[in-house]
Amino acid sequence: MPPRSKASVDLETLLAEGLVSRGSDPKFILHRIPFGIPDLDELVNGGIPRKCVTILNGEYSCGKSFLIQLFMKSVQEQGLSVAYVDTERSYDPDWWRAVGLNINEVYVAQPVTGEDGVNTAMKLAQSGFDVVAIDSIAGLVPGEMTEEGAEKNFVAAQARLVTRLMQKALTTQHNAAIVCTNQLRSHLGPGPIDTMPGGWAQLFFSHVLLRIYRESWMEEKGKKIGFYMKVICRKSKVGTPYKECTLPFKFRGEIDILAMLAARAIDGGYIEQVGPWYSVFGGKRVQGLGAVITMLREDEELRKKLEAALGEVKGEEAVA
Repeated sequence: MPPRSKASVDLETLLAEGLVSRGSDPKFILHRIPFGIPDLDELVNGGIPRKCVTILNGEYSCGKSFLIQLFMKSVQEQGLSVAYVDTERSYDPDWWRAVGLNINEVYVAQPVTGEDGVNTAMKLAQSGFDVVAIDSIAGLVPGEMTEEGAEKNFVAAQARLVTRLMQKALTTQHNAAIVCTNQLRSHLGPGPIDTMPGGWAQLFFSHVLLRIYRESWMEEKGKKIGFYMKVICRKSKVGTPYKECTLPFKFRGEIDILAMLAARAIDGGYIEQVGPWYSVFGGKRVQGLGAVITMLREDEELRKKLEAALGEVKGEEAVA
């Protein structure tokens, strides 16, 4: 046999030492945790990826924290564990319980400094939690800010801290989905019209970046009961970017899944609309979309048949 080249010997050494692996190695399989909302799961290519950093940003009161809570609820329903790093002191057990979370199985940290927040989040990820949420990056306050006078400029200090968070999230060995929220603020001077506190590192190192918008209001009898939340995937290293969806968010703490199902069915032609009148599969006509949603809520067989037609349930689960 001809002698092996030095290059092949070096490769075998790298493989043996675990420094290089074949692309087909199972360790590279990207596992995702679904939201449980079809439109949102399609947006993020099946779910939030593990071992990755996902950032949800947007203006105030657009639904960022609520989406985190909704995701954690879905995680619990799948029998997985969740931890919440509350940098803004906004954790409200009554509200979380109303959203549907088992708060006895939610582990909450309220760090004093940003450094404590970063270290705690990484320790939680290493300890085996399936999801570690940081709400928010803007609330990661460097420790030196609490020790110096208010007149000192700490913009660079926070950017360094957030860069450190991104670096530790990428280099620490864990199997968690790291999910963060951040705010949008006005940018003074030339540049983008809005920016995220904490610098550019989060844009460079995050795997998925979701932009949240608050759009039109949902009203009932002249009273605001919620709003339509638009979610755009602005960046994805692990899927298709620039997709978007709209979620009907109600203030009582829920996404109206049936309203979304009806919208998809109208687009698919399974619900016929003529002016204010609607008919599901050519059946009884009802007036108003609200009546359609009520019909789907009360008729489980009709709902499952519609889901099957849209390809959202397995065939054996559908009603013929």
